Amino acid sequence: MLRSPSAPTDLATRADIDRLLRRFYDRALTDPDLEAAFATLAVVGLDEHLPVVGDFWEQVLFGTGRYRGRLVPVRTALHRQHGLGAARFDRWVRLWTDSVDALFAGANADRAKAKAAAIAAALSAQLDRASSA
Repeated sequence: MLRSPSAPTDLATRADIDRLLRRFYDRALTDPDLEAAFATLAVVGLDEHLPVVGDFWEQVLFGTGRYRGRLVPVRTALHRQHGLGAARFDRWVRLWTDSVDALFAGANADRAKAKAAAIAAALSAQLDRASSA
């Protein structure tokens, strides 16, 4: 079956990841539930942050080994400032899923959504444990 020219294609390249991240961050920076936490990232330097996040997702989806950052310490600091509870992680996953679905369809797109949900659940649980310790 042939796809129509406007049908979404799968996530396949770093440029695709960068496009997805721009869409997601544009939405997160104006979302009433997430904007405060994401505004902190914007102040730190979104143009510096996005390539690091791109490396992360490129590693997750394509196994490049480029990501050299540390996911948890950044989220822990944001949690202390903004209370990144389960509801905010759920909202993050919804915005991510909506962003993926708006641009892409296929196995990598599905994996990006599943990985985001798993990462959000793990981070939320870890931050909850750290907060109650």
